[in-house]
Amino acid sequence: MSAQALLKNIVTESASQPSQLITPFGPVTRKFDEFWTAKQRQMHSLHYANSYRASFKPELPEYFISRFTNPGDRVGDPFGGRGTTILQAALMNRKGVSNDVNPLSERLAAPKINPVTVEEISERLDEIDLSAPVDMSREEDMSMFYHEDTYRELINLRNYLMEHRDDIDRFIEMTALSRLHGHSNGFFSAYSFPQISIPKVNQAKINKTRGIEPDYRDIKSRILKKAKTTLKSGQIDELRRRAKHQKLTTGDSRDLKEWESESVNLVVTSPPFLNQVDYVQDTWIETWFCGIPREEVDGKIVQTPDLSKWMEFISDTMSELHRVLAPYGLIAMEVGEVRYQGELLNLDEILVQLTCSHQYNRHQFRVKEIYVQSQQFTKLANCFRVENNKLGTNTNRIVLMEKI
Repeated sequence: MSAQALLKNIVTESASQPSQLITPFGPVTRKFDEFWTAKQRQMHSLHYANSYRASFKPELPEYFISRFTNPGDRVGDPFGGRGTTILQAALMNRKGVSNDVNPLSERLAAPKINPVTVEEISERLDEIDLSAPVDMSREEDMSMFYHEDTYRELINLRNYLMEHRDDIDRFIEMTALSRLHGHSNGFFSAYSFPQISIPKVNQAKINKTRGIEPDYRDIKSRILKKAKTTLKSGQIDELRRRAKHQKLTTGDSRDLKEWESESVNLVVTSPPFLNQVDYVQDTWIETWFCGIPREEVDGKIVQTPDLSKWMEFISDTMSELHRVLAPYGLIAMEVGEVRYQGELLNLDEILVQLTCSHQYNRHQFRVKEIYVQSQQFTKLANCFRVENNKLGTNTNRIVLMEKI
């Protein structure tokens, strides 16, 4: 069945007011505006500690947290990613809870809500010996990314971090993850993409095309430089005091067993958009560095090209969120538009359908509004030759739902 046929069963667009969707429970208003700035890097510097595929800007959770919660309320995200929602919740004196099926999420998010000082990082780096001999024959071949001496330092750092896990060590690990691959001298690798871990063969092609070989990149100085940038906004003591009120879990969004029932006031989240992003392949260097076995993530992250399967997954997640939400609690779920069977499909319309369907989430949620904000493409999108309104996700589409 086509996407349009699925939608016409329940939800239609108003002929007289295109900004409205008509549902069995009445019209739903779509608001089109710039609800938060399109400018880059306007929020706390900790938000920009790491690049991450398909992550939303911190201005998005800030918008909904400021309007629909009070200090002390609990804000959740079942698809935590790099921890944008929980960090913004902590910065705004809310109690955050973040979950992701990928263990990498906890490695990225925990140090942001437990930050340390630049001085502590500098002292710890001085204590770590990165010059120890390494038997390269027993290690993964990463010669297309790293100079041999850089790689030796990286292996020694990885081995150290396997045994040392206090807040300073974990912040160093998180910062190192942000430097593993990128397009400038500030990264450990030869010229590469900063947001995705490309396959080895692709990196070899880049090296050949550019006529380069990986040069030596000192690990410690790059970690320290990045840490200074990450921590420049301050509020370290404030965040550390609030850290006891923040919670990170790892698991399936359909079974948030560590989240208490009726404990969350607002969920701000963004699920996978069908199979638009390969979250496993695109983070393979990061999971390798963290020692996360491929089997811990492969097959557990829902990445499907099948709309019906995606709807079932989102519906089951919404049912679990209904359990953990307090009475009249809210979900702000950010989706986009995707190409499906040759048609342009607005996923916000699919979410509205789920709340109206007997098969899915009928009588669990009431859709309050839909917010549509224009998307300014990043440099990464341009690398993939994605043009506005032609390919990719062109808008942020946030469906605000209230628990019934």
